[in-house]
Amino acid sequence: MYETRSLPVLLVEADPESRSQITQILAGDHYRVDTAETIAQMLDRDNWSDYFLIILEQELPDGRTDELLPKLQKLAPNAELMIITAQSRIENVVIAFRNEIADYFVKPIDPDLFRSSLKRILEKQSVSSELRQIQAQLKAIVETAIEGVVTIDHNGLITSFNPAAEKMFGYSANEMINKNVSLLTPSPTREHHDEYIARYLETGESDIVGMRRELKACHRDGTIFPIELSVTDLPQFGIFAGIISDISERKQAEQKQEKLTKAIAMAGQQERRQLANILHDHLQQLLVGVRIHLDIAKKDASVEAVKQTLVRADELLSQGIEVTRSLTAELNPVILHEEGLVTALEWLSQNMKDRYNLDVKLDLDRQANSSNELINIILYECIRELLFNVVKHSQTNQAFVRMSLLSEQKIEIVVSDEGIGFDPKQLDQQISEASGIGLSNIEFRLSLIKGKFWLESANGNGTVARIIAPFELRDAKIQNETPWAK
Repeated sequence: MYETRSLPVLLVEADPESRSQITQILAGDHYRVDTAETIAQMLDRDNWSDYFLIILEQELPDGRTDELLPKLQKLAPNAELMIITAQSRIENVVIAFRNEIADYFVKPIDPDLFRSSLKRILEKQSVSSELRQIQAQLKAIVETAIEGVVTIDHNGLITSFNPAAEKMFGYSANEMINKNVSLLTPSPTREHHDEYIARYLETGESDIVGMRRELKACHRDGTIFPIELSVTDLPQFGIFAGIISDISERKQAEQKQEKLTKAIAMAGQQERRQLANILHDHLQQLLVGVRIHLDIAKKDASVEAVKQTLVRADELLSQGIEVTRSLTAELNPVILHEEGLVTALEWLSQNMKDRYNLDVKLDLDRQANSSNELINIILYECIRELLFNVVKHSQTNQAFVRMSLLSEQKIEIVVSDEGIGFDPKQLDQQISEASGIGLSNIEFRLSLIKGKFWLESANGNGTVARIIAPFELRDAKIQNETPWAK
C-alpha cells in the first residue's frame, strides 16, 4: 500500500459534476487536491514542483490544454500528466500520447479504472523518485571525485565531463560536451580514434575496455602527460565511461627511483672494483712478500721439522694467493669491461671448468654483445649465478649457455642443464638456498635494465633459465594507444 496522504494533485476541470466526481475519488484515497477551472487559473501558481499528478480536461473555456503539454512538462518536470475529455477522437488521443502523458480517460470516468491508473502512476513515480535519488547520488560522487570521469557515446562524442577532468585537461565541461574525445589524445592516436571505436563495436575486441592502462593524454595547451585510464562499456546506455588519473607525479617519482636504483647498482659495482683492486694491489702483495721471506727461511733453516712447517706454510700461502686472484677476477672481471660480454663469458666458461669441473658449452652470437656496461655487468652476474646453481644442485658436470640477438633489438640468453631438475613449486627456496641469489634477486637485477626472467624445471628433466634483456638502454615510453577502444 503506497502512502498517498501527502501527494498533491492539480485537477483542471471546468465541468462541476466531473470536477466533483474526480475530487471525491482523490480525496477518498487521501490525495490533496488543488483545482482550477480555466487555463488562466491553472497557470496562476508557483508551486509546480509540488505536484505528483496534473489532471487536465482537454477542452477548457479559454483553450485546449493538449496544446500546453510541452509547457506543463517544463513547469512541472516531476509530475505525471493525465487527460480527461468528453470527446473520443483518435487524433486527440494520438496527440496526447505523443506528449508522453501517463493516461487518457473519456467521460464518464470509471472509478475503478481511474483508481487502477492512479496506483500504476504512483508506482511509476516511486521508481522514478528512487532513480532520481540514485542519479543525484551518483552525480554527487562523480562531481566530487578526484579522478577525471568522462563518458562518450558510440560516435566518440563526450556526453559528460566532471570537474576533475576539467582541471586535468584545462577544458570546461561546456566546451567539451558533444566534442570528440580524440581531442584529449595526442597524434597519431587522435587521427585514428574513431576507427578504433568502430572496430571495437564491430568485433568486441579491445586492449583497453575493461582494463586499467597507462597511456598518454593531451592538455589544452598541447602538453602531453601520462595518465592511468580504465574504460567500461555500458551498452545499455550506449556509452563508454572512463575514469582517468593524472600519474605525472608518480611517473616522475618512478623515474627518480629508477635512476637512483641504477646509481646504486653502479656504485655497488664500483665498490666491487675497489675491493678487487685492494685484493690485487695490497693483500696479494702482502701474501707474496710473506712467501718470499718463507723461501729465504726454508733455505736457511737447519732443523728439518721447521723446514717442513715452512714448506706447508708456503703451500697454504700459494693457495691463498690463488684464491684471492680468483676472487679478484670474479668480483671484477677486467675482461668484461675491456672486451665485452662474449669474451667475459668465454673466460667464465674456462673458470667454471678449472674451479668446479663444470663443462660449459657456449653458443654466443657476437652481434648480441651490447656496448652498454650496465647491461653487460647485470647479464654476466645473472649467468654466473645460474651456473653456480648448476654446480651445486643439478648433479651434472655440463651446462649450456646460448646468447643471441632477437629481431626486436633484444638479447636472449638461455642457461640450461640436463641435471636432476626440481619441483617449480619449491623454486624460490631452492634458488635462494643454492646460491644466495633467488629468483626475486635475479628479477630485481634485470628490472634495472627492464629485462625479464623465466625458469622452467621438472624433477628428472633438467632446468632451463631464459633471460630477455634490451640491447641498449632507452628511457621508458608510455604506450601510445587510444584510451577508449583500441
